[in-house]
Amino acid sequence: MSFTDQYSNYSYKMVNTNNSTDTDNKSMSIIGNVMVWGLILGTLLSYTPQYYKIYKSKTTKGVSEKSIIFGVYSCLFNVLGTIQQDYKRIHDCKKNNNCYDTWIPIVQLCSPFLCMIALYWFYLSYVSEEYSLVALAGKDDSILVSTYLERLSIYRRGRYNLFFSIAITTISLIINTLGGDHSITLCGEIFNVISAILSVVMWIPQIIKTYELKSAHALSLVALSIHSFGCFVTIFYQSVIMKQNFLVISNYLIGGLCEGSIVFMALYYKRQNRIYKNQLNALSNEFSEDHYYN
Repeated sequence: MSFTDQYSNYSYKMVNTNNSTDTDNKSMSIIGNVMVWGLILGTLLSYTPQYYKIYKSKTTKGVSEKSIIFGVYSCLFNVLGTIQQDYKRIHDCKKNNNCYDTWIPIVQLCSPFLCMIALYWFYLSYVSEEYSLVALAGKDDSILVSTYLERLSIYRRGRYNLFFSIAITTISLIINTLGGDHSITLCGEIFNVISAILSVVMWIPQIIKTYELKSAHALSLVALSIHSFGCFVTIFYQSVIMKQNFLVISNYLIGGLCEGSIVFMALYYKRQNRIYKNQLNALSNEFSEDHYYN
């Protein structure tokens, strides 16, 4: 059963169950709405530190392009897959008078998708500084050429990803329009499986890049910390409020742990770099005070 199915069924039970009082139902409905809108607003705000850090530093160094791309496709497949798995409920929501309960989980899923699109736009807008040819002035021509070609390939991948995203969305719309209920549901299940796989592997390139650079650079640790905390809040919301099983929340668990590990890695390297600089300064002071070297 999909996220929307669980949310709609749970909302219906909160209003119609005979074993609970109206006060209890209203209280649980308020809690559910506060949490889901809190998740939506929190998702939109949590990316702001990352946008700001890229804008302020004017570079994307430290930010993994692959992680962003995986994230975009993971969110896209998740939104399309959820819509397809709940297509009949969405189609009949006006008749069943439950359109709000049906659409609100999809709105929640759209918020990270829009944020990842915006992050990808920031990346493409400022990646030229990371691959600046001016900074490589005087270097070997082969280095200049390879840097220029890599920068062009990043922009080319951006155009390809835009085309693929439109193509995937178009295919989904065609299946929703021409396919039967079984075909639509099956496609939705496939899309959600792809989304789950991508959401698990998307942080691996970022972990590798942080390890290789030994620094966060333009990667916002504040944003990652908020995302990691948000994953665990989502786990609580879906497991306790929505009564989802472990398989549904496992990708949030893995995502929260991966993001948390990146934060700890970056803080560790920051501390090590500070210790190294302090040692160099102390050694430099010793040399400057030693008359033998003066």
